[in-house]
Amino acid sequence: MDQETYCELCRNTCIALGIGDIDSLANEGYLSIEGINIQFIFDEMFFNDRILCVCEIGIIKEELKEKILESLLMLNFLTGSKTTGVFAVDPINQCASFVVTLINPENLSADQLADLLRCYISRNLFLQRTLFMSGELSLPIDCDNSEFDNFSKNWQLA
Repeated sequence: MDQETYCELCRNTCIALGIGDIDSLANEGYLSIEGINIQFIFDEMFFNDRILCVCEIGIIKEELKEKILESLLMLNFLTGSKTTGVFAVDPINQCASFVVTLINPENLSADQLADLLRCYISRNLFLQRTLFMSGELSLPIDCDNSEFDNFSKNWQLA
């Protein structure tokens, strides 16, 4: 994927998401939806076959840190891989994020990428309301978006 195609995908994804500033993702690599900050990392020269997508969940409260880290580690063991996503914590600011590598993004339409982002946002909002408030996690964490389910079954991300 070249830079021009990447920017076009980002702009069209913003349109599909109803984002007013359709250039924010393409130009700055950042987007915020429902309070969830999303960052895209794309490098045409070194990694033109992938986009790294980082979706922030939030800052871990010190009093819940052990329970939250245990739960995020459990989720990584159960579901994590580079292409289905992993949970990570920035050691400096204690911000937890969901990180996924989108391989061969040129095969994604803007609507498919928008559906993926909606699902990631839904999962992160669920984690904010449950795990990050009480330290308790109820499973399964799943997206109720049937489009995403069909997409993930029919299109292999790796």
